[in-house]
Amino acid sequence: MLDAMLSHAKWLQKEEVNLVPYFQPIIEVSSGKVTGYEALARYIKTTGEAISAGYLFSDERLGVTEKRRIDRVVRDKAIKQAHSLPEQTRLTLNISPQWINARASEPLPTLDMLRQHGVDPSRIVIELTELNGELENLCSAVEQYREAGARVAIDDFGAGFSQFDRVIALEPDIIKLDMRLFQQGAQGGVAESVVESLVRLCANTGAVIVCEGVETEEEFFFGLRCGARHMQGYLFSQATENFVDCNAFRTQVADLRQRFFEMQKAKAQQARSRSQGLQQAVALIDSHHGLDKSLDVEFIARQLLTVDGVVRFYAAYSSGEQFTANYARPKAGEEWHKDDTYQGYNWSWRSYFYQLLAGEKMVLSQEYLDIETNLPCKTLSVQLNNHNVLLIDIEV
Repeated sequence: MLDAMLSHAKWLQKEEVNLVPYFQPIIEVSSGKVTGYEALARYIKTTGEAISAGYLFSDERLGVTEKRRIDRVVRDKAIKQAHSLPEQTRLTLNISPQWINARASEPLPTLDMLRQHGVDPSRIVIELTELNGELENLCSAVEQYREAGARVAIDDFGAGFSQFDRVIALEPDIIKLDMRLFQQGAQGGVAESVVESLVRLCANTGAVIVCEGVETEEEFFFGLRCGARHMQGYLFSQATENFVDCNAFRTQVADLRQRFFEMQKAKAQQARSRSQGLQQAVALIDSHHGLDKSLDVEFIARQLLTVDGVVRFYAAYSSGEQFTANYARPKAGEEWHKDDTYQGYNWSWRSYFYQLLAGEKMVLSQEYLDIETNLPCKTLSVQLNNHNVLLIDIEV
């Protein structure tokens, strides 16, 4: 058994031949083509079955030296196969920064392997598997990789907030989202908002975003909603012994893109219908109030009762102080529920409020996650007269 073998350090010398790289394709969603392959360590059992060798790196019976040797044996074999890469694709190699630290005073072994096997570094992506090494050594290594022509990726981004300073310092070309966080985000709720925010943050740095661990169509659609340009996961292919054809998934991706388009179009049409209904209701409310300083809450409630997507409404003075209760309802057409909790609160610090008082008739806020309902919402603020502001929270 493999577990028994692990108790002997000599196992490595004997079993190196059975440690091999397998390659999982990375797909570009716009073209459906494979643009890269991630090399993953596999152990070939006596039965011929290939199993993940990942757990070897967490086995306490193996020291750092043995683990580094396993990693470099597999990496060297992967680099040897780089000559077979399809055109316009890259090979991704995983490297632990901890091992970079251990050899910081020596030449980088991966660059030596590339030179030895005559592989163009521009066809290589160096993927840092975690960021808990010394930042100075990481920056030095990244600079050497870049000078050689390789690209640099950060894996599992979002798994820990300590990564942010390192992303700023390393300026990665590619950022891979943490698989667990991505899969949680696909389920909705707070995790969805966190992932979407992380993707926007990454996009602002100029990095290419890759969503890995994509196993279902729903996760693929979520990745598209986030704006990810590349996907990787079992939905397309597990790691294989050889490089799969770079056109193998174009039909599948095209079908998924089309279905996503149809779903988003239907949502956009629904949102447009909601918007039209809301605009008509707001126009009636505005006309009803005219220059009257008082607020007709009952009239507002009647006009908004059947408008789909309205979560709640309330009103404030031009000073920002809320002078009505919150009026909320579970669904369109259902009875409004009155909540006095926020009466007396001041909302003048919110950007949409002072934009409104700067001269706009209506202002729609940025999207946010509503605390009470856990729904993605926007707030429409409407200046009814010179004294009152109507605020309507809308599900998006």
